[in-house]
Amino acid sequence: MTETYLNVRNLNVSYGKTIAIRNVSLQLAKGDRLALIGMSGSGKSTLAMAIAGLLPKQAHIEGTIDFAGRRPKLGSDIGVLFQDASGSLDPVMKVGDQIAEVVMTHLGMSWISARVRAAELLDRVKIPKALSRLNSYPHEFSGGQKQRIALAAALAGNPSILIADEPTSALDTVIQKHIVDLLGELVKDGGLTLLFVTHDIALASQQADQIAVIYQGEVVEAGASGQLLREPRHPYTKALINTHISLDRPRSKRLPQIDMAGLQ
Repeated sequence: MTETYLNVRNLNVSYGKTIAIRNVSLQLAKGDRLALIGMSGSGKSTLAMAIAGLLPKQAHIEGTIDFAGRRPKLGSDIGVLFQDASGSLDPVMKVGDQIAEVVMTHLGMSWISARVRAAELLDRVKIPKALSRLNSYPHEFSGGQKQRIALAAALAGNPSILIADEPTSALDTVIQKHIVDLLGELVKDGGLTLLFVTHDIALASQQADQIAVIYQGEVVEAGASGQLLREPRHPYTKALINTHISLDRPRSKRLPQIDMAGLQ
């Protein structure tokens, strides 16, 4: 039996009287790939940031988040890939230096070795002519390339779990596929545990072995991705599946409305 790596038990997150996460429990084994899916405002990003330890100070947290009995360190144990790469990269700092700083901080390498590692990581995320781009600034790259650089920085501390929070939602469809394929390849090759946050059920099915559906801060359904998509039980899950756009679906039947009140 695979040992549990991440164990979330009875987690509640609130901001004053506003409840963002309500009594959530989930488990991940080492190497598992779990997708958190739900519409905007469902609480999926709040849950992911609670696990990463990145919630703001005003958040009130109850319950437990346990990483194999120890306290994880952001960067070396947990890597985070955010939705907006421009917001996670320093605009006035060379990309090679940004990645090298993470390497130095968490792996204890010298500056020269860290820069070499930064070039290797840029090459690994498929930035063309990686070595010569170490001294470039974020604004010199396209949106898709900046997200690849952010991914390199998230992996620079050699984390064991990667949290990807809507990493492709700001990109066009073609670039989305490139990033998702690259992410899947790196997670598989590196044996990483993946927590993938998305509102796109198609991306969830591609990236994850398991899916947890979040509605109004609660996990309303969870299970193996294939079975959950074939046999959804909760009305909200069924509604999410029905919103998936496919080229072979008639235009008039795309994007049905989800009756939120009817799912109470």
